[in-house]
Amino acid sequence: MNGECYFCHGIVSAPEEGHIWLREHDSHEVYMHEQCASGHNVIEGGQGPAGELLITCPECGEVETV
Repeated sequence: MNGECYFCHGIVSAPEEGHIWLREHDSHEVYMHEQCASGHNVIEGGQGPAGELLITCPECGEVETV
């Protein structure tokens, strides 16, 4: 699945390492590069129980594990 980075508008290819796809939302999907997400402080400090990243959606504020 490909999309446009929410922050830099570059191409994000979800299965690639360093590319994030937030898809658990009802009305929207958000794509971003991990580097962009980190620079905009949407990656939470900890990790989920299985080592996933905790990402705050820049559009709605919901936290999702990736």
